[in-house]
Amino acid sequence: MRCSALRQSKGFSLLEVMVALAILGIAVVAIFQLFSINLRSTQKADDYTKAILYARSAMDEAYSFVDPSDASDSEEYEKKFKVTREVGVVSESENGEVKEYEVTVTVTWPPAGNFRIKGLRTVYAKEE
Repeated sequence: MRCSALRQSKGFSLLEVMVALAILGIAVVAIFQLFSINLRSTQKADDYTKAILYARSAMDEAYSFVDPSDASDSEEYEKKFKVTREVGVVSESENGEVKEYEVTVTVTWPPAGNFRIKGLRTVYAKEE
């Protein structure tokens, strides 16, 4: 009678508990890796968004100058993003009244972020 009572017990064996804990551990590690990947992706997207905003701001500032040739500049934001603006003459009319400038804004940030935009601006300067 004693042997049949042990065989009919309704608990879990030690082996079943160990297998269940191993499966649970693997699942938890996989979930934490997904969270880590998600956080890195979110940070990368945030960096690109800020880089676009800084580049657009630098481009708009270059467009606001009367003479864009003086607009070349370099600035640093948040001790992380370095914004470099370069302006060069692409073409010029024969009489020098109309000039076309190319404005290039480059934003770099660590570890390997790099973003560049280019734009053209035409300036008509009537000589007096």
